[in-house]
Amino acid sequence: MKMAWWIFMSLLTVQIILIQYMVEEYLAGHYENLLYYVLALGFMFVLTLITYLFFRRVDKVMDH
Repeated sequence: MKMAWWIFMSLLTVQIILIQYMVEEYLAGHYENLLYYVLALGFMFVLTLITYLFFRRVDKVMDH
C-alpha cells in the first residue's frame, strides 16, 4: 500500500499546483486560460479517483 500512498499524494500535489495556477491566472485577469485549468483539474480529479478505487480493490484481493 506504500506505492498507492505515494501515487495518491503525488496526484493531490498536482491538483494543488493546478489550483494555485488557476488562482494566479484569475487574479491576473487572464480569464481565457481558466477553462483549460478547470479541464486539467477535472482530469486529475478523475485520475485520482480511479487510482484510489484501483488500489482499494488491490488491497481487497490481497486480503483474501
